[in-house]
Amino acid sequence: MKKIATAAFSALLCLSTPLAHASSFNPHNSPELQAGSSLIDAGSSAIKDSGIPSPSSFDASDPFYDPPAELPATAGQIIRTQPTEHIGPLLASATKILYTSSTVHGDIVPVSGLLLEPTAPWRGSGPRPTVVMAPGTRGGADACAPSRSAYQALSLDAGSGNLNANYEIPFAYAAASAGMRVVVTDYIGLGTPGPHTYVLHTEEGNAVLDAARAGLQASGSAPDSPVGFWGYSQGGGSVAAAAERAASYAPDLNVKGVYSGAPPANLPEVIKAVDGSSIIGVLGISLVGYPARYPELNAEIDRIFNEKGKRFIEDSANSCISDAAKKWGLMDSRTLTNSGKSMAEEAANSELLHSYLSRENLGQHAPVAPVMISSSKADDIIPNFQVEQLAKDYCSLGGKVFYYNNGLDSLTSSQPYAVDHAVGMFTDAPASFAFLNDRFNDVPMQHSC
Repeated sequence: MKKIATAAFSALLCLSTPLAHASSFNPHNSPELQAGSSLIDAGSSAIKDSGIPSPSSFDASDPFYDPPAELPATAGQIIRTQPTEHIGPLLASATKILYTSSTVHGDIVPVSGLLLEPTAPWRGSGPRPTVVMAPGTRGGADACAPSRSAYQALSLDAGSGNLNANYEIPFAYAAASAGMRVVVTDYIGLGTPGPHTYVLHTEEGNAVLDAARAGLQASGSAPDSPVGFWGYSQGGGSVAAAAERAASYAPDLNVKGVYSGAPPANLPEVIKAVDGSSIIGVLGISLVGYPARYPELNAEIDRIFNEKGKRFIEDSANSCISDAAKKWGLMDSRTLTNSGKSMAEEAANSELLHSYLSRENLGQHAPVAPVMISSSKADDIIPNFQVEQLAKDYCSLGGKVFYYNNGLDSLTSSQPYAVDHAVGMFTDAPASFAFLNDRFNDVPMQHSC
């Protein structure tokens, strides 16, 4: 298993190479991008040298994730910290963090995450920057939280069979190898009590902003130290939401730049693409999270879904992404509804459901800092047109935007397996880190507006 796991992570990292045909960026003439590739190589070497252990059983009783009865009164405060073992000890020390954030209703809730404090010095300008990484979709069960993975790499919940693969840890090590502090949020309800409010952008943005505050606090850094956000897919939407909310929610943060890869900006449109795909289970996760905040949606969901559909929702919300894909991938959602219509059709026809999803659409406020938005026309899960529209919306709102068309061709055009979506995260990596590195060093940026 150790060899398989190591090979898997190495294979993912091998995908992180510059593209020769990216429309908005020339990797061959960019020393910064070559430096980004070197960072990825450093992360890969650290993993190979350390060896990834075999997956261990998920410990549902880990007391670290149980919040105290009394929480701090404000968001962005550290509740507790705990050193943790991980696969890259030569690159950074690793500390689990439990911190406070807030819901759409302003309630204070606990959120877990990980802090990586680099061993390498920061050789750029100014104080050491902090990068908050917002993970892509992991699932809905607590066992899927990134910080709960064994050695921050891979773990198995023996009871449910859920597999937690922390596939973004190489990128966290890449940033650490450049001297950047890294904070990874688990999001609200993923690893901690309560449901995971999946693609509820307001709460995901809050979790990112409060992770930045908590990371600065836990590391003893000045509150105005430079901060950047990095995220792809669910993470791309989360950091975009954070960029939109920072001015009003966290004006104390000094946000320098944002990488938002394949963000689900227009949720009703994204549902159409996800419906019937290999990761249709993510719709089930959202159908648990949204009603947890808006109980009036429960009756609508009960009306729409038949007994099989209700099992689908419950099972998806208690699965990690790979397990939900195995059970429900490519499912014809017409078999899940009372009407025989697809989930996408039902979501579009339900005025109540459509209104709650639409209010979480991105592009309603200008981002607080320069943002790199990335997408591919071949993306089979997050439609390219709505990512392009987000870039246009930010431009019209006065934002500083660099739109990066990663130029990928389809690998699995016959079926929406999500491969054409997932590969962009790895091929984007050098350009995304180069973008953040430039923002931390106040290098003039290319504009797409």
